[in-house]
Amino acid sequence: MARKTKEEVNIDKKTMTLTDKDGQEKKIPLNNKQIAEVLYGKNLSIRGKNARQKELLTEIGLKEITIAVGPAGVGKSYLSVAKALELLASPDNNYQKIYITTPTIEIEDSIGYLPGDMDQKMEVYLFSTYYLIDKIIGKTNRKKLQELKIIEPLCLSYIRGCNIDNAILIAEECQNMTVGQVKTLLTRIGFSSKFIVSGDLEQIDRKYQQINGLQDALNKFSDMKEIGIVTFEDKDIVRNPLIGKILSKY
Repeated sequence: MARKTKEEVNIDKKTMTLTDKDGQEKKIPLNNKQIAEVLYGKNLSIRGKNARQKELLTEIGLKEITIAVGPAGVGKSYLSVAKALELLASPDNNYQKIYITTPTIEIEDSIGYLPGDMDQKMEVYLFSTYYLIDKIIGKTNRKKLQELKIIEPLCLSYIRGCNIDNAILIAEECQNMTVGQVKTLLTRIGFSSKFIVSGDLEQIDRKYQQINGLQDALNKFSDMKEIGIVTFEDKDIVRNPLIGKILSKY
């Protein structure tokens, strides 16, 4: 019986070593997509719990830009993250990275100066997104993807002039972005990229704005077939039903 070729994957060095039956080794470089597939890709299965969730997953799959709007608890953030991870690990597309961004706005009290580099400063604001990634693929896998720069934070203040190619961008809490920020963000889309934009128009923390960037985008793109828009309602809440009762009191 012939000896089979052996494979050994080194995630940190982004290589796969093949050893043939004669003991000859050959190192093959792995791209980001292959690394994601090795880490978690075979264990990911994304399904919507209701018609609106299924609509969001379909729109993300079909459109380059998808906007999801709705109250807390409908699953828009979870599905955005899960679908992005699924697409990253799929060999049927060219996405090589996931970028994550959110406005650096506190809900009420400011936590003041944050030490560290840009990634460390942004991590505080992206905690909820990282929490979701951890739930889906595990904290160890998420940290490894961050170390390898396959998942990266993106600061809105420094994206002007960038073109985002071969990547998926997840933009959270966009109700707290200005019109200018959303315009700048959406016009960064390059080739073979997908933007997933979400927010809740009932949780606006920039109280002084006459109109926020998310609402402005909905107004502008409602009749633009190239951009998917999915609007959730209170009846679409899939988390603890108490959330809906709490929201009704506000």
